[in-house]
Parts: sequence; structure tokens; C-alpha cells
Amino acid sequence: MNLLEIDNLDVTFSGIHAVRGVSLKVEPGEIVGIIGPNGAGKSSLLGAVGGQLPVTGGRISLDGTDITHAKPDQRARIGLSRSFQTTSEFAWMTVFENLAVSGAGYKGASFLGALIGGKAFKEAEMKNVERVWEVLSEFDMIDMANSFGRELSGGQRRLVELMRCLMQKPKIILLDEPMVGVAPHLVSRIGDECLRIKDSGVALVLIEHALEVVERLCDRVVVMADGAVIAEATYAEVMSSGAVRSAYLG
Repeated sequence: MNLLEIDNLDVTFSGIHAVRGVSLKVEPGEIVGIIGPNGAGKSSLLGAVGGQLPVTGGRISLDGTDITHAKPDQRARIGLSRSFQTTSEFAWMTVFENLAVSGAGYKGASFLGALIGGKAFKEAEMKNVERVWEVLSEFDMIDMANSFGRELSGGQRRLVELMRCLMQKPKIILLDEPMVGVAPHLVSRIGDECLRIKDSGVALVLIEHALEVVERLCDRVVVMADGAVIAEATYAEVMSSGAVRSAYLG
């Protein structure tokens, strides 16, 4: 069964028909790249799948559950996590704290929960802390646990965002231009982590303008132009398409 199914999706806002009849299926443990010129509707598609933009037509399902009109937190609870073009780490929190507050079912922000939660609350907190150390270890970033968000480089911030996504134990992660503002050596490192995540069975859907990254990471590439899908195939196949060349070059 497909993990994510998008069927004839439409997104319209501010008088703009940003996504037009897009259909897409993603399997577990697959990396799907979405490419296309500026204004093609790529980020609007991810926004609709993530729940940040309302859907005006069509259907989205995740692991058999209809999420077309679900709120972002509801989608997160059934396995969808995402990052954005601009990193959103908490600058005045440590890396450890950034991960801790992203944990699935984190209750630390609830004063009432801390006050009356008792044993169950403490057990949940301990599991969350264990998960933080687990993720830090997987990314070989234990030595940065006490570094503040404001002290990190662009690439390190992207790694923290990816780790925050994993704190939710997702089935699929949406990444919107994860290599923006990242030094070349960390582009390779983030790519390695994406492949490792894929090997664990988690699917990834990423928007990326760096085509060498798309070629390296993606099992399948979807090309968008004017809000619609104009090609879907392997990287080599879409790059040989006349429709794709026309969309990019005009």
C-alpha cells in the first residue's frame, strides 16, 4: 500500500490557482524529489500536504487515513513531519532543548501536566530524553547537545531541523529546499543522513533546486510547472524530456 496518496489536488489562494490537479503516490522508504522553475507550485503543494495551506479540491491520504482537511498537529500524530525553507530552530535554546520540545507527545510545556502528571508524566519525560540522546547519537552530534541554536551554522541548523522531524518518529518527512544556505561539505552530510533515514523505512519528499542533490538522493523526480505535474520519472528520464527543458529554459 502507498504511504502517501495525493489525488487530483487543487490549491487556490489570493486569486491564484497555485496547484492544479496534482496526483502523486509515495511509498515507504522512498525519496521523491519535486523540481521546477520558481512559481511552479512546489511549495504550495508541500504546504497543502503538510496542512499549512487549505485544499480547494482533491484528496490527500496518509497510511490509509484521509488527511485532506486535517490540522498540521493531527497529521504529525499519524506520521507526517516537515521542515520549511527558513529554519525555525529556537535560537536561545540548546540543541538538546530544541529536540526535546519536538518530541512526540511532549508535555513539558504544560504547567498543569508537570504539576499533577505524577509517575506517568515523569515516565513520558524520561522516554523523551532517551529519544533525544538516541537521535543525537544517530547524527553523531552528541558533542553539540549544549550548543545554542544561535551559534549554529546554516548547515548545522538544517541538521537540527532534520533531527527535530525525527523526534516525532514520522513515517514521511517533507523537506522544502533543505540545502539552502548550506556549505558544500554539509550538503553532502545532510544527503548522507537523508539516505540513512530512507534506509530505515521513512519516506522523504523534498523540493530542491540543486539538481546534483536531486540526482544523488531521489528514487523518482516529479517536475512541476504552472501548478501542474508535467513529468514524473527517474532523474535521467526527466532530464531528457523536452517538456522539462522547455519549462526551465522557456
